[in-house]
Amino acid sequence: MDSIEDLLAREAIRTIKARYCRFIDTKDWPGYASLFTADAILDVSQDTGQPPFHGIDMIMQVVEASVDGAVTTHHVHSPEIDFTSPDAADVIWAMQDRLIWRADKAPPPGQALTGYGHYHEHYVRQDGNWKIAMLKLTRLNLEWQAIAPGAAA
Repeated sequence: MDSIEDLLAREAIRTIKARYCRFIDTKDWPGYASLFTADAILDVSQDTGQPPFHGIDMIMQVVEASVDGAVTTHHVHSPEIDFTSPDAADVIWAMQDRLIWRADKAPPPGQALTGYGHYHEHYVRQDGNWKIAMLKLTRLNLEWQAIAPGAAA
């Protein structure tokens, strides 16, 4: 049976990821940045072909640029939380996201994407607060759709 401390840590990690989805979808960039360690790593190489991005400043630059011109919806569920120490955990989340880029924005203008896959993450507890130290996105399926100007996606 899990201890109260273990259950509280699991709930805190779930809350961080819920905020991750809300902050990225509402473009709350200060809130989004607050979820990561200063030296966090973001690996979206499967989507971008680029090597992992290091540090919160680089992560913010990349994420903001990639979704600023899009309406986004992120959903996560079914977390698999494995504590590697009292202050560290590896987590896998099933995920689905929907991104719709405005016709005047790139990349890619007038396109919509629905993606399915997993977030593979490492969390650490710093000064009593859980933070994302590493995030790797893996995709199982991507569905692209052209959006006609003025059409609802």
